[in-house]
Amino acid sequence: MNRFWIVLLTLVIPACLTHADDTLLQKQFEAIVGDSQETPKRRTVRGAAREYILGRQLASKDQHQFAIAHFRRSAEIDDLSPAPWTGLAISLSALGRDESAIAAWNEVITRDPTHKDALLILGLDAAKMGEVEKGKRYLSQHWLTQEPIALEALLRIAAMKSVFKSDSQIVELLNESVPSIVDTSLRELVPNASAPVWLGLIQQLVDLNAIDIAVQLAAKASPQLRQKELGAVLIVLPVLEAAAGGDGSITQFVYEQISLQNSIPLSPRWSEPVSLSEALSVAAQSMSIISNEKDAPIRLYNASLAIDNTNALAINNLAWIKLERDGPTEEVQKLCFKALELDSRSSYVLDTIGWLFVLLGESEKAVPILVEAVQQSREPSAETYSHLGDAYWLDKQKESAVRAWKTASMLLHSADYQQGVLEGYASMIHSVWGIAVATPEALYDSELGDLTRRLEEKLTAVQEGREPPLGFVVPVNGAH
Repeated sequence: MNRFWIVLLTLVIPACLTHADDTLLQKQFEAIVGDSQETPKRRTVRGAAREYILGRQLASKDQHQFAIAHFRRSAEIDDLSPAPWTGLAISLSALGRDESAIAAWNEVITRDPTHKDALLILGLDAAKMGEVEKGKRYLSQHWLTQEPIALEALLRIAAMKSVFKSDSQIVELLNESVPSIVDTSLRELVPNASAPVWLGLIQQLVDLNAIDIAVQLAAKASPQLRQKELGAVLIVLPVLEAAAGGDGSITQFVYEQISLQNSIPLSPRWSEPVSLSEALSVAAQSMSIISNEKDAPIRLYNASLAIDNTNALAINNLAWIKLERDGPTEEVQKLCFKALELDSRSSYVLDTIGWLFVLLGESEKAVPILVEAVQQSREPSAETYSHLGDAYWLDKQKESAVRAWKTASMLLHSADYQQGVLEGYASMIHSVWGIAVATPEALYDSELGDLTRRLEEKLTAVQEGREPPLGFVVPVNGAH
């Protein structure tokens, strides 16, 4: 659980939801829950009630640290009441003390086994932690309350798909309910939810491994949102689609649909909308960061350049991805030279065309271009130094090649370099996207892990007197 729940518990409005097959699901879940316990009615202890009310008043003013003291005193006076533990759990969550909040919700459930909020929150937490049986029990019991609230139902079905993933029959029945639950949630979210609430809900779905539901929600919501909320959802849509293994078609469709009404707002600069071409290029960059699949960003770069073919960054990035996937084809060469024509001094353009010449076996052209790429770069690039090393080796300048590779390796093993890259990813996650589908460490390994391994193989081979693996086949007489 996290602080998103504080917003959710104050936002939700009862809404009527229908399930695909209530009877069949109910039998399945009743078998898991067994005989439900009823919480006996008890007389209120006045002293405990007084402390609880004071706690609630302070919590309503966001004075949660002071509220906690009153909730604790209320719990000490009346050890059997779940109410002070509920207040304590909510205030602890508001302060970011999530583990303590979960412990408090566990105290609630021991005193009231039918407490709806406790059942749902503990069920969701169990699903995230991989505690399958616990998740099944709590979420099934919450389902049997038959008092669904739209946003709760959305998160609940995401969690239930996760814990019941080995039961294809239940998952199939749950899947039938997803579209109606998404639609009902949108009727509640669109007029009421702020950008942080949208991002909080999407993050919850990601954490529950329900990225497919998050994609549906974001895609369906976009045409209905105000500009700030729209900017937040649009910037994460390609991230979600990439994490779900999509081909970019959903992002392209939604962006084109939005652009028929106006230009595209993207967080964090949502108040300064950009052109559709620029938005598609940004989306392609996000997809290429999250996934190693090439087809989705290629699709979006092509769509961007079909509108504006003068964007040197988009042309270069498309050339680079296709160069990695297809090699130095004629199409790739045209893209590289087009980017160079538009921007002849940017280090990333020079690096791409320099690597193109390496793959073509034209080291005499590659070396000076990659040297210039190193000189033009604002920050040293391990990848450019690695490319330069390959170019030198191909050009029979073996000592220079080893120096370049050692420089690249030194950068990759430098704490400052690693920290800079990690901070860049962390900034992207927190300041731009607003959600995390992968940790900065995972993104670092995806981008630079293979480069580090290949550099070590080259340096080891040289040290042992072997030919280093350059990772490409040198063309005969420059043929390709």
